[in-house]
Amino acid sequence: MTTPLFLLALGLLGCNEYDLNRPGDDKAEPVTDTGEAPDPVHPDIRVSPSTIDFGIIPRDCPAPTQEVTVKNVGANSLEVTDIRVAGDAAPSFGHQGVSPVLEPGEEYVFDVEFTPTAWTTYHVDLEVDSNDPDDGTVAVPMSGVGGEDALYEEVFFQDHYSEVDVLWVVDNSCSMSGALAQIESNFDAFIDQFLTLNLDYHIGVVTTDMDNPNQGGRLVGNVITSSTSNPKSEFMAAIAQGADGSADEKGLAAAQAALTEPLASGENAGFLRTAAALAVIVVTDEDDSSSVSASSFGSWFNGLKSDPDDSTFSSICGDSGAGCSNWNAFPDIITAMAGEKYIDVVGATGGVWQSICTQDFDRALQHISITAVGMRFSFELTATPSNVSALTVWVDNVSVPYGGTDGWTYDAATNSIVFDGTAIPEAGERVEVSYPVSDGC
Repeated sequence: MTTPLFLLALGLLGCNEYDLNRPGDDKAEPVTDTGEAPDPVHPDIRVSPSTIDFGIIPRDCPAPTQEVTVKNVGANSLEVTDIRVAGDAAPSFGHQGVSPVLEPGEEYVFDVEFTPTAWTTYHVDLEVDSNDPDDGTVAVPMSGVGGEDALYEEVFFQDHYSEVDVLWVVDNSCSMSGALAQIESNFDAFIDQFLTLNLDYHIGVVTTDMDNPNQGGRLVGNVITSSTSNPKSEFMAAIAQGADGSADEKGLAAAQAALTEPLASGENAGFLRTAAALAVIVVTDEDDSSSVSASSFGSWFNGLKSDPDDSTFSSICGDSGAGCSNWNAFPDIITAMAGEKYIDVVGATGGVWQSICTQDFDRALQHISITAVGMRFSFELTATPSNVSALTVWVDNVSVPYGGTDGWTYDAATNSIVFDGTAIPEAGERVEVSYPVSDGC
């Protein structure tokens, strides 16, 4: 029996319809990355990857960018209206995306970025808004970690001189009574360091008066030495030069005259020793009016010793800029003009500057004394800490607390650890500092 032609055609038609819907056929409907069939009418957004992890990235270093793909797997135009990073850590992330319009089957690729600014873990969402009726906002979780920097450790030793000559240059003009009274009252803070270390020292005093022929760089009073029975009373007698000195203060010229010929081997003979370290300390409420410039004086002073580190120039004078005043010193009110020239010399010679208007002369004289004997209360670091809060300090294996009183602080301007009060390392003690340092990107 012959099969009717119309049944054969239907059979073929049925066979073709089955093949069109068979999985894997080249003419089958497209399948999305979620396994769901596309919306037959509306736009349909797909964002990949579904999560982004930048991993561990050194602090302040940009991570390698990662690609994000936005694709329209729907049947109508997809309008991307906004791409943003959402979350508290958003400032550490970024993207290069715009807001494209994608036709069915089109895709758009852009980069996302991450730069950690601290040692912590970051979490945000990359949000993509569009006109997809089912997924108006797609959120892609992003994360990254700010990696710790390398740990840097260094060691210092608190050394000191065995011999030192100290020249005080004291302003004896009429406005200095209050400041000199403060020095007299707190001189123990200066001399105690010399006595404790059992140093071989010379202390001499000159004034800033270069007009009086009996002064002009000539030592007044006796040279105080390690053999002097009462060094404090001898020093008080030396600085008590009244208030009739010249108002044209020339501290730099006075120091230069005292330490050079003809006075060095004449009227000041025996004070300056070749093998001893040298410290000059100027106390004044006026700036220097000598003809020598700060740079010329600094060059001369640094050449006095074969090793410039063996000579320091320090000053107790007025603050830079507008000067200063200390009304708490009543009735001996202290006011001072800016000591710019002296401050410049201090910077050029490795000494220390202290404000003459300080309310704590004891601390000022302690710092001056420590510097004069070759010790330090400030230790400059070799590298720059990348995180000051992670900095730790020990003195002879004992942890030193952070703090401006009897502790340590960090001075960013000089990249130094600065000790204060009882925390200042004693002679011979070992200072250990540990801090993170960025390895670079």
